[in-house]
Order: sequence, then structure tokens, then C-alpha cells
Amino acid sequence: MPSSPKKKTPPCSSTHPRKRPVPLVNAEMHARKIAEAVESAWHGAYGSGRFDVPLSVIATLAALPQKDSHGHDAADAASEWTADEFVDYARHTWRSITRARPETIHLLYPLIAWIFDDAETSVHPHAHAVAQAALRAGQPDLTGTDRRFDTDLLGNVLMVLRPKSALQAQGQFYTPADISKLIAQMVGLDGSSDVLEPMMGTGGMLRAAAEVMREEGRDPRSVRWVGCDIDEIAVACATVNSMIWGLGSDIVFYGGNALTLGWEGRALAQREHLRQVAAGVERSRKLLALIAATQRQ
Repeated sequence: MPSSPKKKTPPCSSTHPRKRPVPLVNAEMHARKIAEAVESAWHGAYGSGRFDVPLSVIATLAALPQKDSHGHDAADAASEWTADEFVDYARHTWRSITRARPETIHLLYPLIAWIFDDAETSVHPHAHAVAQAALRAGQPDLTGTDRRFDTDLLGNVLMVLRPKSALQAQGQFYTPADISKLIAQMVGLDGSSDVLEPMMGTGGMLRAAAEVMREEGRDPRSVRWVGCDIDEIAVACATVNSMIWGLGSDIVFYGGNALTLGWEGRALAQREHLRQVAAGVERSRKLLALIAATQRQ
């Protein structure tokens, strides 16, 4: 994901650094630990129900590096944020991301809409509680380093948050990273220019395919990633994951039924339409700025 804006990161307190457990060597175990901490904090503060808020908190914290520009632990600084400061950071982060990747706005919307909704201020303290729990569990040591390539943290969080009955009803099951990698190796990519996953969930198989590509000396950004899932929250998580895992910008994701004919074409058309709209808005913004500058002269 794009680096977090420096001006939104408060100075780190170096005199009394926050003590945090040494990160687990196994990325999957670490992801599970973070997921359990998130589940406990969210259900303890808010109760059961919606998943968009805790998932978006984890997605937001994924923009934090392990160390800030001065070499201090970024989690130490973030742990000092108030609820309002965390939401300000989240808004700034997602404005930057959607400005850089406007074609992902409709995919990310189910996950981040609450961040920009003034009617959602009541959940800010609960989101803050989740952020603090994830920081205590060492999330920046996972998503702020190359270890982020080795696991699907958002997938782990979603599986822990959702009741087992709901997962079974939707046919959702989390495939461990080592199993996903084994499947990717068995299937083989054969130098193809597209990687297709019609039931992608949060993108675990895409992550495994990217891992195999890297081991073979191929750049995951050199291919097109095409995916579909009927669960829009899962699609939003997969979109964030594509940034966490460095899959590049050639992402064609679709929220809907993969059995519907032509979904790939509709997803691609929607992506290109949003890119054209964003380009038009940017041209208009520059034109208005030029007019304003001319009037001031």
C-alpha cells in the first residue's frame, strides 16, 4: 500500500517506548494472533454485527511502516493517537489511495464508507479500540514489512469475525497460506498474462500465485489479476490485499455472481469508465486552478 503521509504521524515518544511482544516468526500464526485480538476488541467494545469497521481499521493500519522516517517504531506513535486522530489518519490515508487509484473506489466503498460518514461518529471509539488492539499485537511488524507477502491478514480477520454458521451459509472457508501455495504450484501459471480466480474471497489464492511468481523470478505486476466474489466485503478486502501484496494496478475485480456471463467484461468496462471520469475531474481541477491563478494576477 502507499506509504502513510508523514504529516499525519505524530512524533514517537522515544523516552518510554511501548513494550510489544517479539513478532512471531510464522506470518500465519502472527496474522491469527492479530485477528483474535481484533475480534476480542471489537466484540468487547461494539458487540456482534458489522464487519466493515474492524476490517477497515486493519486495512488502514497496513499503510503504517514498521519504522517512521526517524527510525522509531511507528506503532509507538500510533498508540498515542486519540480516536479522532486515528479517524483523521484513516481519512487522509484513503483519500490518498483513492486519488492514486480512482478505479478502485467502487470496490473499496463497502469497507471505507463509514470513515467519511459524519453520522458514524459513534463507532469512532470502537474503531480506535480495535486499532489499539492490533497495534499491541504487532501489526506493523507484519504488514509494515516484507512479511505481509506471506499471509492474508484481512482474510484471517474476516474469518474470525464472522460466525461459523454465516461462513458455512456463504460457502466461505479460509485456506491456509501453505495449502494455497501448494495449489498454486500444482496448477502452474505457465507464463500466462492473466491470473483468474472466479471465487477469490479475500484473495488468498492470488497471494499464493504471486508468491510462486516471485520465487520463479517473475514480477506479479507484469500480469492482470482478475477476480470475482459475491461478497462485496470480501472483494473490498481483496482490493486492499492487492495493494498490500504488490500485485500492481492491473486489477479487474467484480462484486457479483461468477456464474453470470460476461462479468469479466463488465468489471473491465467499469474500471476504465472510472479511470476516464477521474482523468476528467483532474483536468477540470487543473483548469479551475489556472483560471483562479489568472484572476489573481
